[in-house]
Amino acid sequence: MITNEFWLDRWQTGRIGFHQEGVDPKLVEFWPTLPKNSRVLVPLCGKSNDMIWLAEQGYQVTGIELSSLAVIQFLSDNDLAYDTYQEGELKIHTVQDLSLRIVEGDYFQFTENNFDACYDRAAMVAMPNSKRANYVSHTLERLTPSATVLLISLQHDGDDQTPPFSIDEQAVISLWGDKIQKISSENLVQTMPRYKERGHTLFEESIWHIKP
Repeated sequence: MITNEFWLDRWQTGRIGFHQEGVDPKLVEFWPTLPKNSRVLVPLCGKSNDMIWLAEQGYQVTGIELSSLAVIQFLSDNDLAYDTYQEGELKIHTVQDLSLRIVEGDYFQFTENNFDACYDRAAMVAMPNSKRANYVSHTLERLTPSATVLLISLQHDGDDQTPPFSIDEQAVISLWGDKIQKISSENLVQTMPRYKERGHTLFEESIWHIKP
């Protein structure tokens, strides 16, 4: 059962193979040009440096993260000065001198709306099938009707009991709607030996867009 406690334990024990050092090249390659000060939502952000890159492009970035340890590591690793205040069950960390804030708490308790874009590299694939539809609908409710989405999904032949979960193309379209389009895909088994060493024959990473 994938619960909040599962993820908190992963951070506490350092089992964070999903964390990616540096900025994801796919973000740099496929992120669309948006007006300056567009509001960008990053669900289940961990301590991803992708948020720094987005903020440096001139966007107002909001990351949501359950683990206080992940939040602390992100802020300290990047030497960021910040202010913190409590808002209900959520703790808001606002970075000084950079248009970025981290909301610490359960993503499903975050109800702010009118975001212009969403970047999901590792959030949907962290959701078991029982929670996936709720995650997507909750995310879409946070966005404006004309918002942009950049989504990275995975389809693989590995264990389906633990994340990252495999999601096929039809399921992505069913969840996000027919406006979503696949713009790139790559079987990482062919380019990254570690996936073959783990016994995979398929570990396909796909890039999806919803454009206004």
